[in-house]
Amino acid sequence: MEQWATKEEIVAARERMEESHPDWRRPAAYGLGVHRDGVTVFTRVNQNGNYLPAIVLARVTGHTRGTFSYPVSAGQLETAVDELSPAAACTDLDHPNLHHWHQVLEDVRENGGQAVAVFVGDLSDPPADEHDAALRAALR
Repeated sequence: MEQWATKEEIVAARERMEESHPDWRRPAAYGLGVHRDGVTVFTRVNQNGNYLPAIVLARVTGHTRGTFSYPVSAGQLETAVDELSPAAACTDLDHPNLHHWHQVLEDVRENGGQAVAVFVGDLSDPPADEHDAALRAALR
């Protein structure tokens, strides 16, 4: 299995993924939340950074640009975790998104609900839906 042991290897992997994902534009904000009992909760959000997890999540959901929400199946989330896992070899970084994705996967498997990915192309865009509104609330 490929391992990215340095920050430079992580950057190179991100660049390869971004270049191979047609029409990709980095989001202003994004996150993976859980929708359960009519409420979507984001315990980790990203704004203006952490673009390796963004492109991994985009590739799994099919997102390219703009402001959209996507349901994420357990299988899709497993794929995202697998694609991001080589970054864990770099001990200079904490990898909070990878840890969070593991938690979301476990939470949905144990407690039900639906994982949801939200990408905000520009913070001036109106919220796409209730999931996007929840992500933006978590940004504050």
